[in-house]
Amino acid sequence: MAMTSYWRRTAVPILALLMVTGSLLGSGSPAVAGSTTSDRAHVERAIPQVVPPGAPGLNPAPVALRPLTPPSEKKNATQSAPQKSVGPRQLPRMDKPIGMTLDSTKATKDSELRMVERVRALDAPTCVPYMARFITPNVNGPGTVSVSYAAEVLCNFYLAGAVQAYLYDRTNGAFNNGSVISNADPYYFYDDYQGVSGAVVTVNGNLYDGARQVEIGFSIVLQTLDGTPWGSCVAPLPSGQRYLSTCDGLGTDRLSVEIGSGIFDTGLPAYNPAAAIRDDPSITLATGHTGGVDAASTARQNILDAAAGLPARTSGYSDVGARSVYLDIRMLRGLLWMNAVYGYNFYVTEVSGGDHSTNSLHYAGEAFDVGIINGVQVTASNPNYRAFMDGCRTLGAYEVLGPGDKGHNTHIHCAWR
Repeated sequence: MAMTSYWRRTAVPILALLMVTGSLLGSGSPAVAGSTTSDRAHVERAIPQVVPPGAPGLNPAPVALRPLTPPSEKKNATQSAPQKSVGPRQLPRMDKPIGMTLDSTKATKDSELRMVERVRALDAPTCVPYMARFITPNVNGPGTVSVSYAAEVLCNFYLAGAVQAYLYDRTNGAFNNGSVISNADPYYFYDDYQGVSGAVVTVNGNLYDGARQVEIGFSIVLQTLDGTPWGSCVAPLPSGQRYLSTCDGLGTDRLSVEIGSGIFDTGLPAYNPAAAIRDDPSITLATGHTGGVDAASTARQNILDAAAGLPARTSGYSDVGARSVYLDIRMLRGLLWMNAVYGYNFYVTEVSGGDHSTNSLHYAGEAFDVGIINGVQVTASNPNYRAFMDGCRTLGAYEVLGPGDKGHNTHIHCAWR
């Protein structure tokens, strides 16, 4: 098997450039000639569930990465300004292979695998993933953070490929735990030895309950130019990275795999939705009760106590008497997000206080009642009451009652369990 090589001279490491400038080679379409439609479809299918637009507190800002011009188009390409070079990027000499390696012993006699310059004859044809991140705390004030992330696959031979980086939420108990909260543009390359993808996401942790722990995900599709098959995916990977999927395509010329950076903290403080509710002018909290008098257990006092990290109180005149209870964070998140996600202005009549049925979830700190939506009293004629109830269900409410349900003709009850 003949091996030829060349080295494209470059000046600045790709990941460093991406972290510093937030862009690479300007902006443009993520597609590149020389990659196939199936390449693109494969990468797009590989991305896990993505949080839909509108999640409160999330502001993704993908970085557009312009791919390299394929060799057949270079002579006719025109540029308004010189592009910054990106490198030097070369795999270090390895005593043993890591990452994704070819099975060179099974290459056909007519194949020609072009190695990158200065690769030792003993080094196996290999591709290694690298990832980088940069966290900026308090970017938009207390409780906010910006996470810049990038992932690169670097090979010691020339090939074609498609890559895409994205960011998982790995926060235990978060509504979107396990989902992708930001994804970068896919990047396609041909007759090259590296591919990089990255983006930036800004999180308002006062509204968004996750992103305390996150992980970079990296979907990689690689195809050899001469038909040499892939031989193995070797662990461990660099810097705590891990395989998030099996290697698909071993023994063929096309390999696909998902890599993770390992979970890391963003530095956001613990989620405190009660404080955000307290400060939200669109959510009005009752300062009294309709069925009795107990200032320590009003809806507003319940939220003030919870925001301070204290238990809320039930009402002394209720079925359970005066007792302390910590408000359920899922209920608080649902209450907050009915404004942050759905945009309702509303009046909360009760949380853990008031007098309810004997086994009411209010007494467990798991329910709230709403008496006014967008300035209109809750009744069967309120144009928003059904949509409000549906919103509670979408946000995970276990029990949702309203007009038409016994005892709920003038308010909506949403409870989490």
